[in-house]
Amino acid sequence: MAVDSGSGSTYQASQQAAKPAGKNRFQIKIFSPYQVYYQGEAISLSASNRTGPFDVLAGHINFFSLLTGGTVTLNTGFQKLEFQIGRGIIRVNKGDVTLFADV
Repeated sequence: MAVDSGSGSTYQASQQAAKPAGKNRFQIKIFSPYQVYYQGEAISLSASNRTGPFDVLAGHINFFSLLTGGTVTLNTGFQKLEFQIGRGIIRVNKGDVTLFADV
């Protein structure tokens, strides 16, 4: 999984992880077996599975899916981050989103 910024560093949200997400935000963690790429709050996440592209917003119903390769776009409310993945797994559970990339 590569970060478009080219820095290769982990993006960390400035908000405290223990702090509950705002009304239009959700907590998300994007990681691979070797690195955490982002952990913090977000407004939206866009990705694709076998049936096509989809978005995750705050309040999304519990959801589990295998992801196809391509671009995952994360909107933090301050910036849009794009990650290239070969494949992955996403889980939305009680408002928290976890994306396992390249597994």
